[in-house]
Amino acid sequence: MQILTRNEAAHRAGILDVLAIDVTVDLSGAQDSSQATYPVTSILTLTSCEERTFIDIVGQVSDVFLNGVEHPFEHDEDRVWVAGLPVGETITLEVRALAYYSRSGEGLHRYTDPEDAEVYLYTQFEPNDAHRAWPCIDQPDVKPAWTFHVIAPSSWVIFSNGVESACEEAGAGTARHDFSTTPPLSSYITALVAGPWAVIDGGTWSGGACDGGHVELPLRLACRRTLARYLDSDDVFEVTRAGLDFFHERYGVTFPWGSYDQIYVPEYNLGAMENPGCITFNESYISRSTPTFSERQRRANTTLHEMCHMWFGDLATPAWWDDLWLKESFAENQGASAIATSTKYTGEWANFAMNRKIWAYTQDQMPTTHPIAADIPDVAAAKTNFDGITYAKGAAVLKQLVAWVGENAFYEGARRYFDKHRFGATTLSDLLEALQAASRQELDSWKHAWLETSGPSTLSASWVTDPVGAITEFTLHQSGEACDAVLRPHRVTVSTWRAAGGTLERTHAFDVRIDGESTPIDPQGVLAIPGGAASVDLVVVNDDDLTYAISRLDERSTDVALTYVGTIEIPITRAVVWASLWNAVRDGLLDPRRFIVAVLGAVPAETEPAVRDRLLLFVSEALSAFLPGRHRTEVHDQVLATTARLARETTDQDAWRSYMRACIAEFAARGGEEFASTVAGLASSDNPDIAWRARRALAARGLTNEEAIISWRDADGSGEAARMSVEALASLPEESARAKAWASVRSDTLSNDYLSATLAGLQSSSWEGNSGIDDALAHMRTYWESHTIGMSLRYVSGVLNLSVDIDRDGSVEASVGALHSWLDANEDAPTQLRRIVVEHLDDFQRRERVQRRWEHDQ
Repeated sequence: MQILTRNEAAHRAGILDVLAIDVTVDLSGAQDSSQATYPVTSILTLTSCEERTFIDIVGQVSDVFLNGVEHPFEHDEDRVWVAGLPVGETITLEVRALAYYSRSGEGLHRYTDPEDAEVYLYTQFEPNDAHRAWPCIDQPDVKPAWTFHVIAPSSWVIFSNGVESACEEAGAGTARHDFSTTPPLSSYITALVAGPWAVIDGGTWSGGACDGGHVELPLRLACRRTLARYLDSDDVFEVTRAGLDFFHERYGVTFPWGSYDQIYVPEYNLGAMENPGCITFNESYISRSTPTFSERQRRANTTLHEMCHMWFGDLATPAWWDDLWLKESFAENQGASAIATSTKYTGEWANFAMNRKIWAYTQDQMPTTHPIAADIPDVAAAKTNFDGITYAKGAAVLKQLVAWVGENAFYEGARRYFDKHRFGATTLSDLLEALQAASRQELDSWKHAWLETSGPSTLSASWVTDPVGAITEFTLHQSGEACDAVLRPHRVTVSTWRAAGGTLERTHAFDVRIDGESTPIDPQGVLAIPGGAASVDLVVVNDDDLTYAISRLDERSTDVALTYVGTIEIPITRAVVWASLWNAVRDGLLDPRRFIVAVLGAVPAETEPAVRDRLLLFVSEALSAFLPGRHRTEVHDQVLATTARLARETTDQDAWRSYMRACIAEFAARGGEEFASTVAGLASSDNPDIAWRARRALAARGLTNEEAIISWRDADGSGEAARMSVEALASLPEESARAKAWASVRSDTLSNDYLSATLAGLQSSSWEGNSGIDDALAHMRTYWESHTIGMSLRYVSGVLNLSVDIDRDGSVEASVGALHSWLDANEDAPTQLRRIVVEHLDDFQRRERVQRRWEHDQ
């Protein structure tokens, strides 16, 4: 498959004006798994400035017609070259082909539900896999109108971007579905979803924006029939309606896409995709157990992230993947803002600070870091740039921009941007022009400091006290050491706290702007009073989490925070302090044991479920990645005992599940004889989530067998059970089980989800040998160069996670050596593959550094 480059795309966009694409897809044979292909025809209406161009299609091309007359063509891999085009005339090009059903989650994916044998199909295209499904011009800055026609079994439900306008029998038990023509759309957000989906009607949302428009918008949810009774649709519709209110009020453009269908699909490579009017979600957002509050909050985040894309991304589309952040950073930021202000999930910004933002800091400290506005020469580079910088760092930087220019100016700029560029393709300069006009501020220097440099800023505070205890100097410091020596403009809140009666109380809050190395926090001398120092037990830099920077706590603040952080009443402040402490653990500045003790003491009182869940994950990572091996047994026993006790003592079912998940995960990782019976009992739980976690843990420790796992799978019968049993079987610490798992990986018969499940099982096993790992490492490059990017990412990430060779002392020295050797032997490997290896190597080296720091500390 040829990789489309930025230069090729720019040339093609410059010579073609593609007005419309009419697509007919024949899925009448989709239920027959022996049929690997389906017929598809695309008719492109366009004008060309050159007599030769190419159409994108992965498949068997049979015919090309120019203005209805058969025309010669050259088929070169996934490109159909057509010459002899009339220059400057509006023409039609009809391309007929057989396209392939997918099992990789790219193109048109086909899934058979093991529970009832029903077949489901859906498309997934970003960044440019639309041509796996139908012939098209597959690049984001080409935005024709699309019309879809689908022939499918009569009992099936069909979704697409347009509104279904007609359905008529097509013979032999099939029906033809015709959809209305869409407004201009990029190929990567076109969509087709087909199958016997269960559909839930959510009524109509009525409303409009200040552009004077009005829409009666039908709301529907859909999922596999076997999942329908588990979908808590009331919560999803409540969030959907709140989001539509939020974005219409702020963006000033009435929703233009005609319908709002949200479909939960199996074996999905992403969390969700913003296909206008036909949004697809990973069906993991549906739980066969009652979803916890934090699980519903996570789903709400994704729901409103995708809704923001209806404007940022779908209405105004980045012209190329350099400006991917123009949609993803905005969706991250605006989705969180909508949840926090318009739904019951009011703690979303605390969740962002503890989850997504930590992802950004982690990615931004790697040697592969890059500016938010990245250099993307081709679509392969785009695929690996859907990362913590493009999403979470960009969102955090936008939060700082809102604080810097003001919320009113920000939204006025957004309205100007949409008004000028609706249905168009845009660049960074287009957005900045609108924001500068709205804010009346020069943003070129802001753009350079924040969007064109890499790495996180570092902020800290210091103060001086006089002989009677008054604070005479209180200063905010900025270091650009980690961000290309750039000193960025920040607007932050610096707060001071006093410990009184066993809790922390905020005494002062200062609104501070800094764009150099230092600036006074308290220029009015509010704290310069006798006894001032005694009243300051904790200083929180970046309270309210307004900016993107690693904030350092001073020594006293660290001590106080570890003891009292859980008593802070404000969720966002707790989250900021916990994030500071966690970054200190990762950087070797805070003993992981002190951090773990603090978390275990604080989680019972944590009022934000998402923060509690994240803290428990921090405990697991601190223990496994940053604590030297000789210290682990004692801490492991403490974590097991504490999480089990907290689970017994709580009356909150959500909290019980959080503690139990943490306990089971810790047991799976390192065992614990006294807890084996507890985990074995949970394997029979009527909560499917807990039961399968326990079963996989027993398998990883060698405390169950293949027969029992298959029995559990068959008794359950669901698609989820089938996947989880694959992981459990692969985790059995037996030579025969591992050999079978590796054989399935090499067989190329696994779907995307089953490949990940198998590699995850191999990773979680307590098996101490290296069976298969060296061979898998050696074949990474061959796999990458012979498979789709989606499957390659799953394979390589799984194999590299497996390659963590932890010695008895907890070190990863062998892994570091193995990856160094691979990089030396593969200097000419694809850039994206080398990037992933470098990132894993950097992670291993960080572990080594931090572990050595605490190796001899008592």
